[in-house]
Amino acid sequence: MQNFQKNKGFFILLIILLLGFITGVVFCFFTNNTRNDEEKKLNAQLVNYRRLLKGQEIVSGTPPVSLTPANVNASTQDYTDLVKQRDDLRLIISAPVANRFVGKDNLASSDLASSIKQYVDEWTKLASDKDIRMLPNEKCEFGFRRYIHNPGTSPKGAHLSKVDQQLQIIDFLFKTLVDSKPIASNKNSILLQSIDREPIETFELIPAGKPNAGALGPVDGARNENDEFLPTRTYRNPPLVEGLSFRLRFIATTPTLRTFINKIRNSGRPVVITSIEINNPQPEILKLLGTNAIANLTASNLGAPEQLDFMAAIPGTPAAPSSPAKEERKVVVHQNFSEITLQIDYLFAPEDKPATDAEPKK
Repeated sequence: MQNFQKNKGFFILLIILLLGFITGVVFCFFTNNTRNDEEKKLNAQLVNYRRLLKGQEIVSGTPPVSLTPANVNASTQDYTDLVKQRDDLRLIISAPVANRFVGKDNLASSDLASSIKQYVDEWTKLASDKDIRMLPNEKCEFGFRRYIHNPGTSPKGAHLSKVDQQLQIIDFLFKTLVDSKPIASNKNSILLQSIDREPIETFELIPAGKPNAGALGPVDGARNENDEFLPTRTYRNPPLVEGLSFRLRFIATTPTLRTFINKIRNSGRPVVITSIEINNPQPEILKLLGTNAIANLTASNLGAPEQLDFMAAIPGTPAAPSSPAKEERKVVVHQNFSEITLQIDYLFAPEDKPATDAEPKK
């Protein structure tokens, strides 16, 4: 201790040198480990590089495929062809841009509510002008009954654009149905029961009169109305094909249904019919069409079948009289009203989102 006090500076210098030596040894140890790790990674990359240059046997019995300029160019061309094929498939699914229904962006909730009311009023007036009957005890709200009678359940956020898209699709479907009524038919040839839509803002059916038991979705306490349904069949296949489902229920004759299907098919819109149900309507429902509509069902535009004279081909048989036989129109098949239920999908292919548009991690 006396020596330390006498030579304090010397011992302090010695301790500093000792600590520096220990620090250097530790630093060299960790640096050497890092160098070893980097060396291992470099060797692994060299092995992969040599393997790529050597090539890999893709199909048994064929020469290995190596990383040559020709193979790189071929791979690049294959990638380009695949991207083009993907874009072509998306175009087939979603149709050209001009034939798509796109919801408005940055739409306010009040603006959407106003659009819903305006559309429903327009459709109701169009049905009245075109003599399309509706159920008297249940007003047709075209799938938007909940929004009209319960403003607090209006959609929010990203659902606003989707509901606006549904408005446009229902507008197309209803006007196509109106245009499908045969021109020469009686006035009251269509009884529209409802146009239903698949709700996109709720994901769980809640029985009427029961509180919300943790329903998935942003609408708290909302329940699905009579004009909202879950499709029994759909062509959507996420994430490759997305879609929105709708259901039309109406009373009409076969020509009306046939015309509607043909108009849908020839419209160029990405709309497909997923299911068709045809039943006999109830007598009380049929009475809503009126007696004139039912009485005119026996009218037929079918001409008399052509009569073939097989005896004229036999030699020696007297020729048939030159005056044509009088045509007689006969009803072959009576047109009856049917209760028709159509489920329809509007399909679209989701676009790839850029990395900058990805949602931030929470």
